Amino acid sequence: MSKVLDRPSHSLREFRILPGYTPPDGNALNVDLTTRLCRSGDGFLRLHTPFLSAAMQAVTGTEMAIAIAQLGGIGILPVSQTIEEQSEKIGRVKRFKAGFQTSITTLSPRQTIADVIRIMEETGYSTFPVTDTGEFHARLLGVITDKDFDVRRDHALTVEERMRTDVQYGVDISDLKEANQLMIKFGRGFLPIVDAGGILQTAVFKKDLDKHLQHPNESIDAQKRLLVGAAVSTHPEDRERVQCLVEHEVDVIVVDASDGHTHYQRQMVEWIKSTCGVPVVAGNVVTSRGFEFLAETGADAVKVGMGIASGCTTQEVKATGRGQGSALLGVCPARDRHADATGEYLPLIADGGMAGPAEMSVALALGADALMLGNFFARYTESAGNLMRNAAGEIVKEYWMEGSAKARNHRRYAQLKDLFFEEGITGYVPHLGSIFEKLPLVMQILRSTLATAGCRTMDELHEKAVLEMQSPSALRDSDVHDMVPSNFEQQIL
Repeated sequence: MSKVLDRPSHSLREFRILPGYTPPDGNALNVDLTTRLCRSGDGFLRLHTPFLSAAMQAVTGTEMAIAIAQLGGIGILPVSQTIEEQSEKIGRVKRFKAGFQTSITTLSPRQTIADVIRIMEETGYSTFPVTDTGEFHARLLGVITDKDFDVRRDHALTVEERMRTDVQYGVDISDLKEANQLMIKFGRGFLPIVDAGGILQTAVFKKDLDKHLQHPNESIDAQKRLLVGAAVSTHPEDRERVQCLVEHEVDVIVVDASDGHTHYQRQMVEWIKSTCGVPVVAGNVVTSRGFEFLAETGADAVKVGMGIASGCTTQEVKATGRGQGSALLGVCPARDRHADATGEYLPLIADGGMAGPAEMSVALALGADALMLGNFFARYTESAGNLMRNAAGEIVKEYWMEGSAKARNHRRYAQLKDLFFEEGITGYVPHLGSIFEKLPLVMQILRSTLATAGCRTMDELHEKAVLEMQSPSALRDSDVHDMVPSNFEQQIL
């Protein structure tokens, strides 16, 4: 006989966080939003802000992945593209900002200026070291930039005839701070680093230093490059995709499946863990049994949520899913029991059901370590969806679910092309402007929430937060009521 639970499923909107004592140094400015994304080696891969942009075609492309990493989060590139496209985007994110660079394009003195112009057009770069062989790890001869030749008249000249040989460089420098200080001292925008024999080893660029100063809390790897993740399916053919992503130095693999409590998820997670040294985020699940299942597979973090995205129709079509509040209430205690029993903490990522900072705060207070958001990030200029005007003349961003016919992501839902049924819709969301203008305000709201709850860190929030279910009347009281607002804007809320 079927089992029916005697309690209703709850959304995040039904909870409120009760105030706690705020000490003198506990104001919002002193709150640290640093969080654990997933296990990595003997520790954790950490983010300065608890945000992941969803692995959706309409959300995360190169521009969004770069932007959210600069702001302390991480972008997850969707699986619904070719291996080559996904890998190329990882490379673009990694090349956007680096500390010591070791794979930049290098020129030979015998190449023509016509070659240089073509390479500049293809790569978008304007500064190149010149070595005796044209290979990176070779003897440094000089540097050529777009200011060293005339694009109209010098096509037939060689690099050797136009490069600068009075190059200021560092010798055997391994500390990035020291390299940056030397570059500033020389007043240059580019500093090559050579060994004692004059062989080019690495290089640093002033533009990378400028980017770091502008975004001091950016998410970076050991080489000071931006973090980026990528999604894969549970299908065996995606093992080739995993290997290619790892070769392109992806920081985390996210297994993208609407239901993570499956034999196929176990197979893929166990294969990745036994084959590659990259962290794996598994999911999605909404029950304690689902979490325990993925913990046994060796997953390094678990995504929580099913059927509650803004355009998701899974619950309407299939009647499967759960309110995100109840999902976290079921999974977070299982995570804590697992940590007590094994000594291994598995971070949880709340995926879906969060329209604004209030729901984000509740998800974090219930025990989530990080938040994966689709609709919320689709509204920004940097998202991958097209910017357009709707019938009313309003500027909007195109947005569609991975379960929609437009996405054609059949493999994620284990469906056949000729028997495909939609589990998501296609539509539009308001355009809010740049993520760089709006997301910092959302971060400050989250900090303020933690401060009001008497917490200064994410760990304190998990330990000390007190939440209360709200009646329909209480929820109505907490909304704007009994007046007509004149300037009430809901641009981000």
